[in-house]
Amino acid sequence: MLASMLFSGRGRNGTARLLGTAVRALAVGAVFCAGSVPAPAQPASSTLVFAAASTMVPLNDLAQSFERERGRPVRFSFAASSTLARQVMHGAGADLFLSANRQWLDRLERDGFLAAGSRRELTGNRLALIRPADGNANVILGRPATLLGALADFPLMLADPSHVPAGMYAREALEHLDLWEPLQGRLAFAANARAVTVRVARGEAPLGITYASELRAESGLEAAALLPAESHSPIRYELALIGPADNPSALAFYEYLLSSEAQQVFLKHGFTPGSGGTAPTAIPPSAKAGTPSLPGKAGHRPSRER
Repeated sequence: MLASMLFSGRGRNGTARLLGTAVRALAVGAVFCAGSVPAPAQPASSTLVFAAASTMVPLNDLAQSFERERGRPVRFSFAASSTLARQVMHGAGADLFLSANRQWLDRLERDGFLAAGSRRELTGNRLALIRPADGNANVILGRPATLLGALADFPLMLADPSHVPAGMYAREALEHLDLWEPLQGRLAFAANARAVTVRVARGEAPLGITYASELRAESGLEAAALLPAESHSPIRYELALIGPADNPSALAFYEYLLSSEAQQVFLKHGFTPGSGGTAPTAIPPSAKAGTPSLPGKAGHRPSRER
């Protein structure tokens, strides 16, 4: 109808001109309206943290607080530190790594995966011999017969001592207490410290050795004994940025984890103070710039998927 009015005979030229003007005005208005529509807001970049399984509870609490205050999402991959370190070495796109011992961070640093100067001791832990709260396993660590008697026909549950930090610390302690050899054939191994806790809570074993902080994470368990601190290497969790450390959200969460507020959350969940996490710590200048000088040979670092 509009086209016929615009292009029909001479007698309607006035009407055609009016309608043509109106159409052009509408078209121009549509262009300006389209240009004024705001672009959709870009979502805040997320942070991917690889962390020892034993830190799951406090880190989830801290991530919720951080997201609420900063509006920046945080994602986690929890597993044994050894498993996570191998994933980083194979190109996994983590931003931060929280390891339950120094060994794996030493290796990542040596091979050029960490942002230079970003390693900080965040928190610590103790080892505990755990049992179900309704169990009757009574053990005197200086008397191997009491441990064997409490186990009866069941195994003692440990994290795998061949590579998992919690299991490595447990083996050190048992060897120090002259219990490792008597327990051969009486041990069962789990994938990580958290798995030890879960399996003892399910009744798969009457006793297990894991981090003391796990007693805060599982209400149905209690400590049959704390293993002497001198019986094993100090349990220290270290935090580091994975290079190239160019994610602003990851840098912000790194600083947040090193704050006194975060330290209080770890203490609430049964961890012990760490020397590098008692106060806010500045980001290394190289990491702030997003171009840290990484240790190791130039060009040695494999590419990483994000």
